[in-house]
Amino acid sequence: MTHIPVYVYALFLLLLWIGVSRCRPRTIRVERLAVMPVLMAVLGARGFDGLFSEASSLDLLFALIGLGIGVAIGWRHVGAWKLEVDRVKRSLSLPGDIMMLVIILASFAFEFLLHAAAAMHAVWFSAPVVPPLAAAIWAGFIGMSLGRNLHLLSRYMSVAAQSADQAR
Repeated sequence: MTHIPVYVYALFLLLLWIGVSRCRPRTIRVERLAVMPVLMAVLGARGFDGLFSEASSLDLLFALIGLGIGVAIGWRHVGAWKLEVDRVKRSLSLPGDIMMLVIILASFAFEFLLHAAAAMHAVWFSAPVVPPLAAAIWAGFIGMSLGRNLHLLSRYMSVAAQSADQAR
């Protein structure tokens, strides 16, 4: 553990704080729905690129499959949530939920495992199945966040905007 950079610990604590804060009910601006999927996509792409030389067409196929499965899981997960929508303030009131904490911790553990395996030259890491499976798992985590937030956005958009008379 002495060879782990200090920024990894700081990143872990930041991600842990973000995940725990999602466990409480909160009100967010609708624009914030884009933050986690974009952040996860950037981190996943950088992680894949840093560990594997180049994505093959098989890697991309597995990533698309993982993304689709993740989107379906994320979409379904928030389906029964009771939301409060305020179109005037462009906000959503969300219940507390552990899903984002689980996604964050699992994706961090997965990336840590892959980096540790690469650093230790683990035999299994050089197997040809590792890059496509890694792409599918990373894309699955991205998809869960994306599906969840796309469903929340679709529910926000389905609420009719109040007229000026009704807003008073």
